[in-house]
Amino acid sequence: MEKKVWTYDTLAQTDRATLENVLLTGKAPDLEQLNGYIYCGWNHEWIGKLSGEKFKKGFLKKDGKVFGYNEMCKQDGNKYKGDWVVRTTEGKPIQLAFFRTSYMKDEPPLKVYEPYQRLAHFNYDLPFNTWYNIPFRVIRDVVVAPNEGDSTLLLCKAYLQVFPWLNILYCYFLLGMREKITYPPPQYI
Repeated sequence: MEKKVWTYDTLAQTDRATLENVLLTGKAPDLEQLNGYIYCGWNHEWIGKLSGEKFKKGFLKKDGKVFGYNEMCKQDGNKYKGDWVVRTTEGKPIQLAFFRTSYMKDEPPLKVYEPYQRLAHFNYDLPFNTWYNIPFRVIRDVVVAPNEGDSTLLLCKAYLQVFPWLNILYCYFLLGMREKITYPPPQYI
């Protein structure tokens, strides 16, 4: 049987059970391939509207490791279609919620992550997430490349880690339609 080739549209239109199956059967993206790109993100679940359905995630290397950040987008009501227009202040994108990237196998073992040991991980618990970024420090994302060997499309499952033993599923989200970063955050310069 031929393996399905996923697109942003087909992933966006599928149900939670299928998304979970993609996570359980897929492989990690090559984190090095994320470096220098910003992705258009869309929260698949209704709860994602709390933080905004549309957003962008950028990835840059610093001190030999790939880190990430988020950019806020204007919400246009077009779900996973339309444009991802970044919100700005003083002509620069609003950038927040910084995270480090790793592979799940390199993270401390937690029961909630046992099925995802071959995937990647985004961890927002960083000391420089201060002030308005403090609430983001509880976010942990499990990350898969739905099409093996292709890091241009990612499926993620976000958890809120209240305590190491209490991880609450927040939502599934997609990352795709990537382009080269033009406005790196000052922390990376």
